Amino acid sequence: MDGVVAILKDGPVDYTRFFRYLGEAARGNERPVRGMVMDLAAFDAWAGRWRSMKPDADRMDRLNPVYIPRNHLVEEALAAATGGDLEPLNRLLEAVRAPYEERPGLERYAEGAPEDFGKYMTFCGT
Repeated sequence: MDGVVAILKDGPVDYTRFFRYLGEAARGNERPVRGMVMDLAAFDAWAGRWRSMKPDADRMDRLNPVYIPRNHLVEEALAAATGGDLEPLNRLLEAVRAPYEERPGLERYAEGAPEDFGKYMTFCGT
């Protein structure tokens, strides 16, 4: 994967979604994953080599989550819980308990942070 990581470093890419979308690309739908990269020529060259290895789309889906505890959602859940509302926390937990299984109604838990969330830094162990 070193080749594709080098391609991704040039733009703001949501790595979780990118690697999840590779499962779709393995099924022949490259549009979502291709739309995430800046250097299409480099990506297309890499993707050609990758496809020649016959990637297993179902296995990729089992290894690349749809839902992760994204910072903006964790902050939202913490703020609500501090105020006594546990519903955002419960919804977030519902999503991440089965992170590889796409489920209707949980789309926002697969999306990146809104632009107005700004830069966010986490630290190991927090």
